[in-house]
Amino acid sequence: MEKIRLLGTGIIICLLMMFVSSVNAQKYKSVFKNLTWEQAAELAQKEGKIVFVDAMRKARTPEDQKKLDVAERKLFSISEIMDFCDQHVIAIQIDMGSEAGQAFAPKLMMNMYPTYGFFMPNGDILGVVSPYLLAQKPEKFVEVGNKALEDAEVKRNNTRSILFEEISLKDAMAKAKKENRLIFIDAYTDYCQPCMLMVKNVFSLNDVADFYNRNFINLKIHFGKEKELAEKYGTSGYPAFLFINGDGKLVYMEGGYTEGDEFIGFGKTALEKAKGIEFIEGDWNRALEQARQENKLIFMDCYTFWCGPCKQLARTVFTDPDAANFFNEHFVNLKMDMEKGEGINLKDRFGVKAYPTLLFINGQGEVVHSLVGAPGLKELIEQAQIAFEGKGLAYADAEYQKGNRDPEFIQAYLTYLGNASLSEKAGEVSLDYFATLDKNNLKERKYWDIFVKYINDVDSDLFQYVYEHRDEFYSIYGERDVKRKIQNVWGGGANQFVNKEGDQLVLDKKGFKRYVKRMEKANVDGWEDIASGAEMMNAEKLGDWKTYIALGTERIKQGKVSDLLLYNWGLRVNKQCKDKALRLLAAQWFDDAAVKAAKNEVEGKGNMMSYRTFFEKLAKDLKADVQ
Repeated sequence: MEKIRLLGTGIIICLLMMFVSSVNAQKYKSVFKNLTWEQAAELAQKEGKIVFVDAMRKARTPEDQKKLDVAERKLFSISEIMDFCDQHVIAIQIDMGSEAGQAFAPKLMMNMYPTYGFFMPNGDILGVVSPYLLAQKPEKFVEVGNKALEDAEVKRNNTRSILFEEISLKDAMAKAKKENRLIFIDAYTDYCQPCMLMVKNVFSLNDVADFYNRNFINLKIHFGKEKELAEKYGTSGYPAFLFINGDGKLVYMEGGYTEGDEFIGFGKTALEKAKGIEFIEGDWNRALEQARQENKLIFMDCYTFWCGPCKQLARTVFTDPDAANFFNEHFVNLKMDMEKGEGINLKDRFGVKAYPTLLFINGQGEVVHSLVGAPGLKELIEQAQIAFEGKGLAYADAEYQKGNRDPEFIQAYLTYLGNASLSEKAGEVSLDYFATLDKNNLKERKYWDIFVKYINDVDSDLFQYVYEHRDEFYSIYGERDVKRKIQNVWGGGANQFVNKEGDQLVLDKKGFKRYVKRMEKANVDGWEDIASGAEMMNAEKLGDWKTYIALGTERIKQGKVSDLLLYNWGLRVNKQCKDKALRLLAAQWFDDAAVKAAKNEVEGKGNMMSYRTFFEKLAKDLKADVQ
């Protein structure tokens, strides 16, 4: 190594002497001051200059040192270089083989010596230029020097830096969830010069610092030590810039040394991607045209502003990076408020009756798959994959019409119908399916589950069989669960007596009375409550809020109303009833319920889930004047 170093020194000397002969040299006056680094930095700070360092090792022999001195004298005799040094730098020499050199070495940030370097008084490196290069192109000295001056001015005008928090990734994730922010991770390793330069030159820019401090929870993590994180996020080069959410999922990643504006751009891209699925807002024709041009399906989120599950879905599932990546790649995504603008007509066109409803629609405007409700991330992506592969509800409908009765297909078809809230169709398919089976199959869980999910026809032979043999099913599946299913079916039957005649809804009073008598005769558990609940539902359908509130008041007096049921009644009255007097009667329900809930809380009798605050708000809303 020493021979190589001496050879390099010889080459520098020869090259320097060659080019010096071609320039006009002034009488040489050394530009270097006999100062330590600390003294030079202090003087440069005082005079508004930068520090220039000749970082070399002294020659082993006096002869070699003399040659180096000659080469140096001739280089710095060039008038342009001399003038630059006089005006802008405090120049010093540091023997990198000395203790002072060892202390200075980290400031070189892995640049190999011999080298010439320009530095801020605080030690930030501004640029280096190789003696080998200067031997051939001495004009590079001033070029690199001027760039160093420009960078120094930038540093003087920037006083803020990205604030990296000294907390664990786990704590940062909890904070990100609480504050609904992303985490920015500066993933670095040892001996990574670009990592160091990002800290010195980019993270310290005011615009960068302000943007990242405002928008992110910032962490520095040594990925050379955190091997599991490096593997999890697939980082291979450093620095790597990771943007993750509160669940630890990667939203966006970039890497490598990057200038300030582009680095801010990384953050902006991450914030955009964190919004999740990219939706077209309320423009059906635009979505349809784009779907046709790109040969994609439309994924339409049918929502309303008052729908809690819609908001939850938008906030927690649509923003997930996995959902965003899948849906943005495979679908044209459309959000449509079903109670505004085009949504009103589309609601009728596609038969949307509940929220959220999620539709997958082809370029001809035909629904190929459907979900009603707010699925979790896994279920949403699974169902979207089915739609994307052309195996959704429309495909299953066609297969069923062709006569496909394979058990696995039937179960998948029923799942699609259930997800689409097509309960009547699911019931028909289920009854047809069970007609091909022995009723004893109901004693197997997979068939019982189909019965529980889809059979709601109180008059069907299958239900009547279960009701007649209910004691046997109690012993197999548990009395509580079987009774719940039986009561739900009887209750569903009680809700079928409001029918449309022309433009009017009419209650079949005689039919309803016969049905109630039928339940009583069949000794249905809780038939009185089923009848009372059906009466309230009938009144709601007819818009007869006077009867609805009177029935509700009677049931409250009987002590048969849970907090959840009462709250649901109130939501219905508040949304649909416009009669001020009736609203005030309903408000009294919630004033009384709130007082009772507060008393229970004081006496330690309250439930973990208290509805007191919900009751208080409902009472207030119901008392408000109806415009």
